[in-house]
Amino acid sequence: MPYPAEEDSTMTTYAPVTIQQAQFPIVESFTQDTVTNPHWQLLGSARLNGGSLELTPNANSQAGTAFLDQPFSSRLGVTIDFDYSCEGGATLGDGFSVYVIDGAHTTQPGGRGGALGYSITKSSPEHIVAPGVTAGFVGVGFDNFGNFATPLAGTGGGAQRPNTVGVRGAGSLREGFSWLTGVQMPGGFHADWERGAHIQVSIIGGRLTVRHADKTNPNGTLLIDDFDLAGADGQPPVPETFKLGFAAGTGAATAYHRIRNLKVSLPAEIPLEMSGPQTAQSGHRITYTISVQNLGPNDAPDAVLDGTVPTGLTDLELTCQAENGAVCGTGSVRDGLHMPIDLPKGSKATINLAGTIDPQYEGRLTCTSMITSPSRANTAERHSGSVTTDVDRPPVTVTPVIVGQWPQTWPEDAKGWVISYELTLAAHEQRVVWWEIRFDVPARTRINPQQTQWYKVIKDGTDGSVVIATPDDTHTIEPGTPLPVALQLLYPSQHEAGDGILRNLHAIEVTRP
Repeated sequence: MPYPAEEDSTMTTYAPVTIQQAQFPIVESFTQDTVTNPHWQLLGSARLNGGSLELTPNANSQAGTAFLDQPFSSRLGVTIDFDYSCEGGATLGDGFSVYVIDGAHTTQPGGRGGALGYSITKSSPEHIVAPGVTAGFVGVGFDNFGNFATPLAGTGGGAQRPNTVGVRGAGSLREGFSWLTGVQMPGGFHADWERGAHIQVSIIGGRLTVRHADKTNPNGTLLIDDFDLAGADGQPPVPETFKLGFAAGTGAATAYHRIRNLKVSLPAEIPLEMSGPQTAQSGHRITYTISVQNLGPNDAPDAVLDGTVPTGLTDLELTCQAENGAVCGTGSVRDGLHMPIDLPKGSKATINLAGTIDPQYEGRLTCTSMITSPSRANTAERHSGSVTTDVDRPPVTVTPVIVGQWPQTWPEDAKGWVISYELTLAAHEQRVVWWEIRFDVPARTRINPQQTQWYKVIKDGTDGSVVIATPDDTHTIEPGTPLPVALQLLYPSQHEAGDGILRNLHAIEVTRP
């Protein structure tokens, strides 16, 4: 659509010089004394102050705009992520906006006050006090006071709507800026930095999605869901490129409006699902399973799964199974869970974190996970997960200690590497009469046939597991009086014995055989 020039304006509506398109991701923290991209324009009351972009101070009749006068492509979709704070008096006002214009143009700030720096400011439905931006495509207002929704801020609208995220469509200077849709946000957009308030705005294939999150709700709340911008009345086709602006305004109601940690990137919907046991017993081995997939529209070659590993877990094992073209990187559990994954569109990966609960542990274990991408924006409804496992101590626990190891060269059918263990059984609260000890062993490993045992061998390890048990009711375990059990394992070689850890080692109380 053609965009008229403002009669009184001396600003050229088309960018006077050809500027190379910005490459994704566009990252600007606003936490330093200067911006990293020289194409940012800070206008009106906007300034870098106290580690953020302060669009307005907490004062009457202020207007501030931060405009990135450099185009970026809209072809593969765009997602705009940023943190914000909004603090002031008892009545916050007016609010702030994020908007995009046709990237072939440049613009001056939009109207003050309820226009939130994007659309028109009117003193009455017929009288325009200040024009809107040039070549605006869409403006999303985070409106505490409520005037962005009224006819005084553009075409259409209705009654004042405080605490609302509102959407005004395309417009230029004195024309357009139709009210398209709005959703009330309970409590409005009051937030300090400690709250961790975060907004994500996505424009994909001409459709708009807006999500709000904070520390208490990291997966966020969907405010605007896949709204059809391209199909709305008066909307032009999606331009080939966008330029980005932030703006805010105050009137009689005031607030500090602040932005930081901006990232503009290609969107990729990467949902996460996480599962694990709700209850378990100390000494037992448990597994947390995390599944991620990429639903598009873009590949995510640098996806990263990070998470916390409960300190009560030992003998950790991390595995990753990739499907449909995904590639698992080298994972680690040294400083928490970390697994890089190349996730093309349509691919998926399943990550398992297994560990043995400390035999003395009792309480709650919480494992968390989050899937992110440095170069992409994760637009999934659920991108993080958490599982809490309540751990009780079982009636009996077992603790292993390696007391010796040596090569065994005879007899011929029992050659290999022997590790000698002392397994200490402890009763938790009551006397245990009948018990079993169970654990897994590597291939071709078994109880040393040269060892004489007083206990009963139910499984000797030849099938991959060892099970030994009390032979009668004379080897009881009293609380406070542990019972030592000597056991030798014959491994095929010292190399295959490795560190000698007994996998999935646990003891159980059994009913009398």
